[in-house]
Amino acid sequence: MKAAIINQFGDAEVLEMAEVNKPVINENQVLIKVMAVGINPVDTKVRAGTSGMSKRIKFPAILGWDVSGVIESVGKNVSEFVIGDAVFGCVGFPGLGNAYAEFTISDPKLLAKKPVNISFEEAAAIPIAGLTAYQAINEIIKITSGQKILIQAAAGGVGHLAVQLAKINGAFVIGTASDKNEKFLFSLGVDKFINYKKENFEKIVNNVDAVIDAMGGDVLYRSISCTRPVGIVVCLPSSTKDDPKAIELAKEKGVKLLWPMMYSDGDQMKIIAHLLQQKKLKVVIDKIFTFDQIVWAHKALETHNTKGKVVVRIA
Repeated sequence: MKAAIINQFGDAEVLEMAEVNKPVINENQVLIKVMAVGINPVDTKVRAGTSGMSKRIKFPAILGWDVSGVIESVGKNVSEFVIGDAVFGCVGFPGLGNAYAEFTISDPKLLAKKPVNISFEEAAAIPIAGLTAYQAINEIIKITSGQKILIQAAAGGVGHLAVQLAKINGAFVIGTASDKNEKFLFSLGVDKFINYKKENFEKIVNNVDAVIDAMGGDVLYRSISCTRPVGIVVCLPSSTKDDPKAIELAKEKGVKLLWPMMYSDGDQMKIIAHLLQQKKLKVVIDKIFTFDQIVWAHKALETHNTKGKVVVRIA
């Protein structure tokens, strides 16, 4: 089968197409004919060798976790799915996902059936970003009706889904983005838009109940300053974890500061699938690339200028 592999860490150019053996499932797994894969910041960081997960890589390696496709075969102990089911999920995270290929294997407990009203490309765009947003909003912050939340980089992959999930819970949502994304964010339900290129959000926002920060560094420090005492700041980039300055600022303000690790969960994927089916949640795709353009997909994401998600169509 065809797969995109890396033989060393580096920039996007280290990705190359190769013929590899089709994976063989065990009695507890399913084989998925991959239709599309989502590209996430973690993909680019593992590829570059800058993620803690990079230490687990053995070359040649197939990367990728976000997948949508059709069940090709099932292990004898699998009862959740049958051959022909259209599914999506985050496979193998935080280990090696093996999604950048024509076929991949998965634990069925990590998957959900794809809603009939979304495409395979839309389904592939959901898992990591959707689970990250869902867990931040509903498990960590537990945002409720009437509370105020500030979402940094609100037009991004995680951000635009977090906006919608927070609105589903009845929150007042403040979103930061560049001016080109103002209409987009209002269409998702943002109550207040802040153009981060022209406005200092900390001079506009104060005493919010929670913040989701996708940036770290100075943005994180300023986010802490506009959070109310006993409020919660969720910082997503693992590379900024345990930043001593952020920890000290949070302590001084009485703010709870967390760097969560997203985990793959089929039950949560089913909840997200239900929201997609009901059209209460939608995923926005910035660009779709073909499999042989996967290098360009990585480059597009690394511009940090995409709206929503970047997806690669495999089949």
